[in-house]
Amino acid sequence: MSDLPQDPSGSPDLADRVARLEAQVAWLLQRQQAATPPPAAIPAATSAPVPAMARPRPAAAPRKAISPVVWIAGGGASIFLVGAIFFFRWAIQQGWLGAELRFLLGLLAGGAIAALAAKMILYGNRRLGVALLLAGLGTLQFTFRAGAMAYHFYPAALGLAAAALVTLVAGGLAARGRSGGALTVVLVSGLAAPLVFSQGGHHEVALALYLAVLMAAALAVPYLSGAGGAWHGARWTALLGVWILLLPACADVLKPDAPMLAALLTLHLLLAGLWAWLPGREELPGTPTVLWLIASILATSYGWLLWKALGLAPEVFAGPVLAVAALNLALVKPLRTRLGSRRADWGLLALAVGHLALAVPVALAWRWVGPLWGAFALGLAWASLRAEEGDFAEEATALRWLAAGLALLTTLRWAFHGLDGFFAHGGAPAPFLNTAFAEGALAAAAWWMLTRRGGALGLIAFLALEVTANVTLALEAARAVQWFQTPRPLGWGPSRAASIAMTLVWALTGAWQWMRGLGQREGARTALLAAGYGWMGIASIKLIAADLDHADTPLRALAFLGVGAIGMAAAILAQRHHPEGNA
Repeated sequence: MSDLPQDPSGSPDLADRVARLEAQVAWLLQRQQAATPPPAAIPAATSAPVPAMARPRPAAAPRKAISPVVWIAGGGASIFLVGAIFFFRWAIQQGWLGAELRFLLGLLAGGAIAALAAKMILYGNRRLGVALLLAGLGTLQFTFRAGAMAYHFYPAALGLAAAALVTLVAGGLAARGRSGGALTVVLVSGLAAPLVFSQGGHHEVALALYLAVLMAAALAVPYLSGAGGAWHGARWTALLGVWILLLPACADVLKPDAPMLAALLTLHLLLAGLWAWLPGREELPGTPTVLWLIASILATSYGWLLWKALGLAPEVFAGPVLAVAALNLALVKPLRTRLGSRRADWGLLALAVGHLALAVPVALAWRWVGPLWGAFALGLAWASLRAEEGDFAEEATALRWLAAGLALLTTLRWAFHGLDGFFAHGGAPAPFLNTAFAEGALAAAAWWMLTRRGGALGLIAFLALEVTANVTLALEAARAVQWFQTPRPLGWGPSRAASIAMTLVWALTGAWQWMRGLGQREGARTALLAAGYGWMGIASIKLIAADLDHADTPLRALAFLGVGAIGMAAAILAQRHHPEGNA
């Protein structure tokens, strides 16, 4: 460095420049390091693969809150109808209005309100228009009925035709306005018309034909509007309303009309399937499986009523039941295409299995209808679990509640009818080979499947499972003891030995649930422990208060030894397998 030029102060000029450059480079490096994440945060190419995140479910669209204006309009529309009825009645009593003028005023008022409703549905507040449409159609229907029934201007059939025509026009309005609420009002008006113009007598075939035309006409609304899959109110109103009206028709039909009504019932099943699966060209239908389940079950039940009206052999009814089962199996593939998924598979398979199970008791004996309901409930509970695994929460929830309803029916039949003559002398069936045990076992299995989801329904199902399973097992054990006793006891009640057998079963099931509860997590642990304590307590109370009343010493010793041994064995096993249970 001796040959470098020096400045007057003696400091080398090049050294100063290098120092300044080094300072600038250091400053730039500091800025770059501050903007770059630390190396540890950057995954290396050879590091373990990062697990893929679960794809979140699409958030449900928020529901629009109904404006208070709509509530006021709906209430006002209902009050208006009642007020119109009272006003016309009062005007008639005062002699102010003649029949012709009253009829004309009714037509004008109803037409004006319906026209205002149409304007709002098409160009204004749709929900307010739906509320006004209810008032307009109600006023017109009331006027048509008065013209036929009170004033005798025309026959009742003509009044029904006029009401149907107005309903058809309102259906076109619903289609043009793409309004599910308007279609619901139209359906309510159309379903009420046969009741309003009814004159008694047997018109079952005419009613079924009218309802078929109403369903077919209303079904065109979703296609004309290009929507309708999410119109739950309209679709449920159509299906339930029609099948409720078909019930008295099938129950009261005369034998000559039964074949025609049976053909119309088949047509209604087809229309119900279309309503369940096809509404909406631009969207998939909502809750189609549950709608079809209800229609299929009701069609089978109504078909049985018509079968009896025809006087045919009950055993032969297994043929139509098998045909419905085959129909459900045949629908699996086309509905996969329609829905673009396996969403409906489990419900259809459960329904097919249920109808196959129905064919057996129908062909053998009707007393097996209780086990049939239990098989239906079990199949639907299983289908709800499978649907939930496939991310179809809406279908799974509906299937689960439908399964709970059928399980409740099975449980009630088991409680009120299945135990009749349970210990009857001479005519009692063999243990475990009777309808009472089949009903209790199937109901318990269905309740057990429904407990797996948790929630409020899971809690209800757990309580029902405890009752049905424990009582069914105890009664069958008592039946077995009494069956093999020699000589068999006389009378209807259980023998003392059979009663003690029930007590021992409850002590065993209580101890088993208590031991299982020690190894479970908090929620299941609390439920199982409580159930275990409860059944062991019931067994102890029953043993002291009922079983040993007036019993001899050997029997008392045997009973106490048995219950005590069960308790000690449960404690020893719990200590061995779950030592934390004593903490």
